[in-house]
This record gives sequence, C-alpha cells and structure tokens, in this order.
Amino acid sequence: MKFLSLATLFCFVALTCSCGTSATQDAIRDAVDRQLEEYPESRLQDLYKSFFQDRFGPGHIIKDRDWALEFILEELQEEPSMSGRYNEPCGWENNYVRINLKAVQDSLLSAEELLDAFIQSAEAVPDEKITEWKKEWNTILSVIERYHPDIPGLSKDKESLDSLLSLGLYATHHSNEYRNAYRPHYRIVRQELADSLLCRFAPTPTANQ
Repeated sequence: MKFLSLATLFCFVALTCSCGTSATQDAIRDAVDRQLEEYPESRLQDLYKSFFQDRFGPGHIIKDRDWALEFILEELQEEPSMSGRYNEPCGWENNYVRINLKAVQDSLLSAEELLDAFIQSAEAVPDEKITEWKKEWNTILSVIERYHPDIPGLSKDKESLDSLLSLGLYATHHSNEYRNAYRPHYRIVRQELADSLLCRFAPTPTANQ
C-alpha cells in the first residue's frame, strides 16, 4: 500500500511537471504564431527580440532624460504618418508591452508620459544571468524550429544568435526585412505601468493600417 502511494505521488509530480512544460510551450507557440501572422516578414532575430524584450524590458537604464525625449521627438518628425498597433505584448509572459509612437502621434498620450513609463520600466529591469536566458531561449527556439522551420534564413540567424550569446551578449536589432516592411517605432513599457496608459486607447489598428 505504501509502495502504491509513493508510485502514485511520483506519477502525480511527473504529470504536473509535464503539464507545466506543455503549457509553457503552448504559450510560446501562441506568441510566435501571433507575431508571424501580424508580421509575416519577421525573421528569427525579430522573434528573438520580442522574447528578449519580454524578459529584460528596455534592456538598459536611461541616464539622460532630455536626450531620450529628443530622440522620441526626432522619430515622430522623421516618420510623420506612422502605422501599426498602438500597443502589443512582448514574448509569451506579457511582462512588457511595446507602445507604438503612433499613440503619441495620434494624441492618445504625450511623449513625456510615454518616456516616463519607459524610464521606470528600464529601472525595473531584472538582474538575470545570461546562462538563464540561454536556457529559456533554447526552449523558445525548439518551439520555433518545430512549428515554423520554413522561416527564411532560420539556420543562418540561429548561428548568428548562438555566436552573440557565446560572447556574453544578448541584445540585437530588428532584421532589415522587418524594418523595411513595418518601420517600427516603439518604446518598451512594463505591463503594470502600461495599464494606465493603455486604458485610454481605442481599439488598435491592425499592423497594415
């Protein structure tokens, strides 16, 4: 009887861990599917960037507020008619949100409000070791390779990202294909900080509007 109880407990723990892993993979797959549906020109590094941003947010502390504000204003001036969603989640855990500068352009919030949220989000960046991120990325990559092996340049981009991580680096830019197709202009904001900004938004335009 005691043996059966221990065996039952073991099976329960194994099943629980298995379900957790499956749930994680399902969430990752949903996030990948979502990005590829809205941004079909995405490459592996664009998917990597989204998941990285969900883990690390803006990725660096903003030391010069005036410079950061000037940079936003320059982007708005250089791209007078922005497109895309006002906001969208990063990665699979929705820790951070990309807020499109189009929201500022359409007077849904001010550049100063967006910058303040961006700065606060940068100050809350988690102190996580690169080894832990590598483990998470390998899990994400396995899902991408399983369900979307036909992403253009997948093998080459995988090698490039592997080289980046082996050097202890982890930040990367959007691919040229993504930038040319969608001309992204956004700032990364922590989800809880974004809530007060997002509540004023009307239903967001699609990526091609």
